[in-house]
Amino acid sequence: MNLLSLLAGQTKHDPHAIIAIDADPDQPQHVSRAELWRRTLQLRADLATAGVGRGDGVLVALPAWSSVLEWHIASASLGARVVPAGSGAAAAGLADLLLRVRPKVVALPHLAPLGRDDARPALRDAVSLAPGAPPPTVAVVTAPGGRPPVDPSPYDVGAGAWLPSAATAGMPMPDVRGDDELAVAFPPSLAAHRESALTRHAEAVAAALGLGDDVLLCATGPDHPAWLGLALAAVAGGGTCLLEPAPSPHAVLDDVTRFGVSHLALPERLVPPLTGPGRTPATTVRWLGVLGDTLPEGTARQAEQALGAVLTTVYTAPGLLCPAALWPTGAPLADRVRPGGEPLGHGAEVRIVDPATGIPREHGESGEIQLQGSMAACSVLDAPGDPVPGRTSDGWFGTGDAGTLDSGGVLRRTGRVTATTRD
Repeated sequence: MNLLSLLAGQTKHDPHAIIAIDADPDQPQHVSRAELWRRTLQLRADLATAGVGRGDGVLVALPAWSSVLEWHIASASLGARVVPAGSGAAAAGLADLLLRVRPKVVALPHLAPLGRDDARPALRDAVSLAPGAPPPTVAVVTAPGGRPPVDPSPYDVGAGAWLPSAATAGMPMPDVRGDDELAVAFPPSLAAHRESALTRHAEAVAAALGLGDDVLLCATGPDHPAWLGLALAAVAGGGTCLLEPAPSPHAVLDDVTRFGVSHLALPERLVPPLTGPGRTPATTVRWLGVLGDTLPEGTARQAEQALGAVLTTVYTAPGLLCPAALWPTGAPLADRVRPGGEPLGHGAEVRIVDPATGIPREHGESGEIQLQGSMAACSVLDAPGDPVPGRTSDGWFGTGDAGTLDSGGVLRRTGRVTATTRD
C-alpha cells in the first residue's frame, strides 16, 4: 500500500471524520479526511504542473501544520521525495540541502504579517551560499486559517513562486502504481526511506499503540522523524493528529486538555515543565512517549501521576524510522525509562553483536544494537550508489548504540559503544 491509497481508504470509510487539528489559541482548524484528500489531490496536480516527478526532491520548510501531511503524500504519489527542513532552518543548513538535494520546489510558510517569522531571508541567503545549485521554485503555503498573499512574487528566489490552488471536489483517484520510490530523507544525514516502508511502519506503530478513534500529538517539529512516523500512525489507525506549531509547555498542556489528547510524544526536555508540581492533570492521556535518553525514575513516576498515563521512552537512532522500538505497557517502569522495547516494522529484527568483530552476542550480553526490517534506511539521498552508513555486509543496520537483548526479543539501550569496527 502507498500513502495515497492509505488516505483514500480512510476517506472512503468515513469522509467526515477529523484527521487533523491545527492548534490555535483562538481559531483551531479541524480538517476532515475528505478535506485532506481534496487538498492532497490538488497539491499533487500543482506539483506535477511545476514539473515535479519521479526522483525529484521537494524541500518542505514548514511548521507543524496539517499541510505538511499533504506535501508528503502528494509528493510520494508522484515518485518524488520530501526532505523536511522545518520552518526555522538557518541559511547555512538550507544551503547545504539545496546543494545535496537540488529540490525542484521549496515549500515556504506565509505568516502574516511578514515581519513575524519571515522565512524568506534565510532561503535567499541559502541560494547565494549555494551557487552550484539551481534555484528552486517556491510554493507559498498559507498558515491554517490564514489568508494567502495576493502576490507570491516576493518569495521568488530566482525560479518563480506560486500559491497552491484551492482544493476542489471531484478530482479522480490518480494511477500511482509503479516502482516503490524513496519518499522521505531526514537531515542531516539524508538517510532515505521508501514509501512502502512508511506505510508498513505506520501500520505497525498504530497496532503497537492501539490507535483507533484517538487524538495523537507529537510535540516536535516536522523535521524530526518521530513527527512523521507518529502522524502517519494516527492516519493508519483511523485517529486524529493534533498539530502544534509552537510546542511550549503551556501550549501543549492547554491543547492536550482542550482536544482530549490520548497519545502524547514529547522531547525529554519538555517532560519536567509539563508534569512538575502545580500543573493541572491532563486525565485524557493514556500513553506518554519520551524522545530522548534515559529518564530519571522519579521524573517518570511524577509524569505518570500527573498525566495518568503510561510512560515509555522511545527507541530510535539516526537512519531509522521513529519509533524503532516500543515498550509494551506492562513493562516495569525501571525498564520503560530507558530507550528500548520490541522492534517495530515489517521484518523487524534486532541482534546484539561484538562491536569489534560483529559476532553475535548471547542473550543478556552487552554489545552493539543492530536492526533490520522496514524501519532501516535503504539509501542516502545524495549518494544513492553508496552503501548506507552503518549497514553491514549481511544486511543489518548498525546503530552505534550499546545494549542488551533478552530471550523474549526485548531490547534495552545502555549507551554508546566504545568501538564500532564492522565487517
